[in-house]
Amino acid sequence: MARERKVVVQGGGKNLYRVNEASGKYHVYHVNVGFIENSTNPLGSASSLEDALAIIRSHSGREIKEIS
Repeated sequence: MARERKVVVQGGGKNLYRVNEASGKYHVYHVNVGFIENSTNPLGSASSLEDALAIIRSHSGREIKEIS
């Protein structure tokens, strides 16, 4: 069963990310929040949640604020 987590990094602006777990892989997406709908940009895949969070930190240049 796939599981989705929303990750928010510190600071304002484009600070929302999504991590989907499927078949033992964590797929990382940057979420562009739109007025009517959101779009996502794939950033990469990782074998652990910690590695997925490292991808997010590297892309954003910020620390993780919240994971839900």
